[in-house]
Amino acid sequence: MTTMNCNCLYIWIPQYTVAVVGGGPSGACAAEIFAQEKNIETVMFERKFDNAKPCGGAIPLCMIGEFDIPETVVDRKVRKMNLISPSGVEVDIGDTLKPNEYIGMCRREIMDKFLRDRAIDFGAECVNGLVSSIDIPDNHKTTESQYTINYLEFQEGSRSGVPKSMDVDVIVGGDGANSRVAKAMDAGQYNFAIAFQERIKISEEKMEFYEEMAEMYVGDDVSPDFYGWVFPKYD
Repeated sequence: MTTMNCNCLYIWIPQYTVAVVGGGPSGACAAEIFAQEKNIETVMFERKFDNAKPCGGAIPLCMIGEFDIPETVVDRKVRKMNLISPSGVEVDIGDTLKPNEYIGMCRREIMDKFLRDRAIDFGAECVNGLVSSIDIPDNHKTTESQYTINYLEFQEGSRSGVPKSMDVDVIVGGDGANSRVAKAMDAGQYNFAIAFQERIKISEEKMEFYEEMAEMYVGDDVSPDFYGWVFPKYD
């Protein structure tokens, strides 16, 4: 009888739970990256799946390639941008685009959903809920400590949501200007702007003007602190 000796190497890989708060482009992309790691359980919190955030939705061509976004997410391909100055001077800033280049016009609820769904396909869990607070342990600087996320999970028949909590090892904040994560970590004061969005449906005849055209207005008569825009989309 022959006896064989086998020298085996065992590697222990710790498991971590990562919570990504916010399911917009930054949060969804972060969740996608974490979900591809075998030793990480990824949970993404998003309060509203059909959120039409007041955002212009213009994305550069390099983003479409870098983030592998299909053209089905793009409503329109804009190749002309008319910039109106405070004094009323108009400048066409689309002349530098090459024939195969464009600025993508997207609706955020469609683009964000695509990015979230891709993170889910990689294994991320998506919770439809609002994070209300985060409990930080006294020994949070040690590797053994965990954070507690308190949230309201939206369920059919519940107007305010069902209170729940979850213990996680790492929290990533992608929850915007009024970030609960930033508040919990005492990120301090920071500047932010308030935006308003109005979607207007116009006739096909008038829409022909915006077939490949977008407009930006810079001046106090439109926006005292920033700018206004007219970005064409489909609805």
